Amino acid sequence: MLQLENLGWGPFFQQQLNSAEAEDLLPARIAEELKGTYRIYAECGPMLATTCGRLAHVVVTRDDLPAVGDWVLARPLLAEERAVIHRVLERRTKLSRKMAGERTTEQILAANVDTVFLVASLNQEFNPRRIERYLTVIWESGARPVVVLNKADLCDRPDAVLAEVESVAPGVPAHLTSAVGGDGLAALRRHLQQGETAVFVGSSGVGKSSLINCLLGQPSQIVQQIRHADGRGRHTTTSRQLLIAPTGGIIIDTPGLRELQLWDAEAGLARAFADISSLASSCAFSDCKHSTEPACAVLQALEEGTLDKARISNYRKLEKEQAHIERKQNKSLEIAEKKRWKRIHMDNRQRMRLRGR
Repeated sequence: MLQLENLGWGPFFQQQLNSAEAEDLLPARIAEELKGTYRIYAECGPMLATTCGRLAHVVVTRDDLPAVGDWVLARPLLAEERAVIHRVLERRTKLSRKMAGERTTEQILAANVDTVFLVASLNQEFNPRRIERYLTVIWESGARPVVVLNKADLCDRPDAVLAEVESVAPGVPAHLTSAVGGDGLAALRRHLQQGETAVFVGSSGVGKSSLINCLLGQPSQIVQQIRHADGRGRHTTTSRQLLIAPTGGIIIDTPGLRELQLWDAEAGLARAFADISSLASSCAFSDCKHSTEPACAVLQALEEGTLDKARISNYRKLEKEQAHIERKQNKSLEIAEKKRWKRIHMDNRQRMRLRGR
């Protein structure tokens, strides 16, 4: 029998229940999103679940629907080992990105996570600018970032790369690992405590599933060998899945990300580039753009060589991207709200017509 505390349940979620819900509905956690259904974990065991009609009716945006890691309230249909989800509880943390493509839509990668393992490969995939982008999104989520430099056995200078990561991610734990040799796994386990949830993110083929299999102690996730032509791993994970580790921690595996666009990441940007934010506070003008203004602390640091030009360039790029997303997001929310009220008015007219019969 599963215990809610071992699945990550705590006071934050308990206080959201009213007495009627506590008697009638079961707390459960979303383990996997399938086509039109969800796999959930509850104290009575795993079940397949669908959302009730009322929940689907009040949805305004995609993030109102359950995501992997969410806590929900569900009514079980025990005879069928199925359940109906009636409410999604407020999220404690949320790892999100803008959905790939042209649409301005949020995609929740994982909900209610404590630690985000950012996995990068050291054979031919390492890119410090990509690390900065991921950290911006992770800091915004409210979870703790941990950088995992995997396939260290395939790198000629792993310690030099580790030092470079520590320079672009000050204060963030970073570990060299090898799923083949088992190096660094003990360090990862220390970040995975009883009842806590960790999610693995990174590009395709960096070895997330291999590391997860090592932590689980069994081949739960399908893996493939790297391609000899270019040294890249091959994409295997096709959906986000919540798994329970033998140590009592919870692990969420995610498919490799080909792109990671920001979503509402203003605070995360300031945290990921805390050194630039600190310098900006010393500029002569509060609205300094760090381009041509006099007495600019950021420009001075660039001239003195204490700030990397590539880092400030990436910061400016992400800052512009965030501003662009905010403008499009506001427009999309306005359209979604108009559609919601239009649907409400249509439903009211339909009810009035039925009463008049």
